[in-house]
Amino acid sequence: SSRGKERKSRKSIFGNNPGRLSPGESAALAKASGKGPFDVMRQTWEDPCSPYNSPASLSAIIRTPKCYHISSLNENAAKRLCRRYSQKLIQHTTCQLLRTYPAATRIDSSNPHPLIFWLHGVQLVALNYQTDDLPLQLNAAMFEANGGCGYVLKPPVLWDKNCSMYQQFCPLERDLDNKEPAIYSLTIVSGQNVCPSNSTGSPCIEIDVLGMPLDSCHFRTKPIHRNTLNPMWNEQFLFRVHFEDLVFLRFAVVENNSSAVTAQRIIPLKALKRGYRHVQLHNLHNEALEISSLFINSRRMEESPSGNTLPASMLFSMGERKAAVTYKVTIHGIPGPEPFTVFSISGGTTAAQLLHQLLATTKGTKSCAADYFLMEEKSFISKERSECRKPPFQRVIGPEEGLVQLLNSWFPEEGYVGRIIFKTREENLNERNVFQEAKEDAAISSEDDSFFVQVHDVSPEQPRTVIKAPRFSTAQDVIQQTLCKAKYSYSILSNPNPSDYVLLEEVTKEPANKKSSTPKPSQRILSDQECVFQAQSKWKGAGKFILKLKEQVQAARDDKRKGISFTSELKKLTKSSKQYRGFILPPLQVLPDSPQSKDERSACSLTFSDIME
Repeated sequence: SSRGKERKSRKSIFGNNPGRLSPGESAALAKASGKGPFDVMRQTWEDPCSPYNSPASLSAIIRTPKCYHISSLNENAAKRLCRRYSQKLIQHTTCQLLRTYPAATRIDSSNPHPLIFWLHGVQLVALNYQTDDLPLQLNAAMFEANGGCGYVLKPPVLWDKNCSMYQQFCPLERDLDNKEPAIYSLTIVSGQNVCPSNSTGSPCIEIDVLGMPLDSCHFRTKPIHRNTLNPMWNEQFLFRVHFEDLVFLRFAVVENNSSAVTAQRIIPLKALKRGYRHVQLHNLHNEALEISSLFINSRRMEESPSGNTLPASMLFSMGERKAAVTYKVTIHGIPGPEPFTVFSISGGTTAAQLLHQLLATTKGTKSCAADYFLMEEKSFISKERSECRKPPFQRVIGPEEGLVQLLNSWFPEEGYVGRIIFKTREENLNERNVFQEAKEDAAISSEDDSFFVQVHDVSPEQPRTVIKAPRFSTAQDVIQQTLCKAKYSYSILSNPNPSDYVLLEEVTKEPANKKSSTPKPSQRILSDQECVFQAQSKWKGAGKFILKLKEQVQAARDDKRKGISFTSELKKLTKSSKQYRGFILPPLQVLPDSPQSKDERSACSLTFSDIME
């Protein structure tokens, strides 16, 4: 039609021809077509002296030159603006209010995803409150951190001119060069009553990282079979985040068999506290479930920029704003009734500054800061109970060392827990002397207070092993040390329980006469609390200890009892068979003058009853 040719011949003010009517086209074209969404705007709003009336500004397109005017767009028009004019839309929303609403084609009252509009600075995103879906749950999480008052300050990159990425940020970019993201660690430890309406389900947890397309990702744990009361996952996930100000974490409990979501929770990443936390779950109507929660561990790792790359957190926020963020640090060993004290520090606080703050607020300490220092201690955690604990690692924290960087350098996933201890110089010197003396005493007494014991039948791959144990070790202590040293096979569990095993003592006594036959070894089961060294010192011949399962020992006892009962029954049958038809046959008599020897007599003296049998 002529109208279509006229539309194709005209160009938009951005120098391109979109091909179809959109809010990016001029007002004259919108009026000519008769279908423009902004033809109701009054032309008297246009001020020729207004700076927004320039052809390159987005404000001139959507016709809101006054600061008190609000533009309303449906979701399709707003999405086109986000895709085509991303940076200009962000620039427009720095001084103008913009509202979006669901399209008229959503006859089922569903909702659009509001995050793409928030990333472009759109202040008002209208949603259908009659539909409890993911966008409405995300909207509730957006305003949950400030008590649901309905107002949240936009990230600085969307409005602050002092930000490094101001007017250069494009949320839809898939690649951000020279920007090092932050690494987050999230561990799903366990759950409590995760499916209130189903006690026999097989739940699994789905984690969605919702943010700009570069930061979005999805994880899923393994299902726990038929356990919704206290499932244990212990699964860790790592993900990278560039733009941390608008990132949400969604936890969804999914029943593995039906793929139905039974509980959920969405939390802003900025509002999620670090460390071990219980996250209360909500139902699909976003109502809190009182007894349903997830036990998680989250932590943020410090960026490690290399070369020309810079941390993304520095580029997307102001320096003053980042310095104003407070952190909590726990200091142990401060004089007083409490074992530890919590202090608030900023991102740039050093150890010397915290030490001065600590001395100023703590009573009973000297005013000279040179007599005190802070020490970092890493205590190693053994995952296996049978493993011996390593001594903690300690080092003095430098005066100019940043405490936030120190806290972010701890990795509990590697098997240790760190803490900061308040120390004095005299106390540290005395501890060193005591530690040195204890080490020397342990080296001297180690030879006298220990002994070697050999344990047999440890595993098919290791028939025997020799361990060095203290003299006061009991049978259970030796079993525990043996299982720790053994090489486990498929017949032994990866985490064996020492109480399931017993220590069998087998001693072979030396015969009194060398001509006599070899004696049989005697076996005895040691009690759990019996001293192994005393039992070994009582041996008068060759002996050894054998590792046995309690089930094997019990089965051997049952077999022995069955053998004894079978022998007694056989003897009864033998006696009854000697009586034949009511009389007993006398045994054959051998003449006394017979030339046979005693050995021959014993070999040939068979009774007739034995022959009959």
